Amino acid sequence: MRACSLPLIALLTSGAVLPAHAGELLINGGFESNGGAGSSLFTGWTLATEAGSGGNWYAQTGASSPLNGLPVAAPPGGSFAAMTDDAGPSSQALLQSFLLPGPGSVTLSFDYFRLDATNGGDQPLPPPPDSLDYNTLNASGQINQQARVDILTAGAAAFDLGAPVLFNALTTTPNDLTTSSCFPSDCSYQHLSTDLTAFVGSAGTYQLRIAEVDDIGPFVFGVDNMSIDFEANSSSAPEPSSILLLVGGLGALACAARKRSRR
Repeated sequence: MRACSLPLIALLTSGAVLPAHAGELLINGGFESNGGAGSSLFTGWTLATEAGSGGNWYAQTGASSPLNGLPVAAPPGGSFAAMTDDAGPSSQALLQSFLLPGPGSVTLSFDYFRLDATNGGDQPLPPPPDSLDYNTLNASGQINQQARVDILTAGAAAFDLGAPVLFNALTTTPNDLTTSSCFPSDCSYQHLSTDLTAFVGSAGTYQLRIAEVDDIGPFVFGVDNMSIDFEANSSSAPEPSSILLLVGGLGALACAARKRSRR
């Protein structure tokens, strides 16, 4: 009996027999892997900028914006955040494709920061037009100054709107007041968490996009701790208890077979 029980115990206590039941689908969601402060290189992310843009996404650290040195909140996780800054009108997007391995629950969460120094910082953002082109005005002829976070189809282009947008997690609105001075007490990172299951609940490849557009004055938009967490349905991923029962049954059969062979 002892010869059978030891291998069985080893199997039951080995983490190798238990598959992961949940997991992170993004790479470098904290933006810590980058080309250095002020660079526009982020491991795992694709950068897109509209032709003629005067700004970009940058690896930001400390309490100043990466290009204009505006006062901003420090990254909430680690040493770096991804942040936009500009010296002129611009449209820029960070994108990452992710693979959903099967049916299950999917949660998007992240921290975001905004600072709009337009018009001295005392005006609300205008209603954004349905476009990520910095040259496009809204219906009232106002500037395009906005930031948004979207889940896109696998084949969507960097600045697509409409049908390729499966879910919009965040869009700045006219109620987002601007400020030219920022302090942690009144202008800090905000946390957002939302359930994506109804929009990307089946296996396949999707894209996460973080886009920012500004047409007049610096509009700083920062993101950090980007996460898409996946948890498989119980029907598609066996519970650990079920696996242990299966392994235990196989172990018992192995023991019985060994006893018969010794007779």
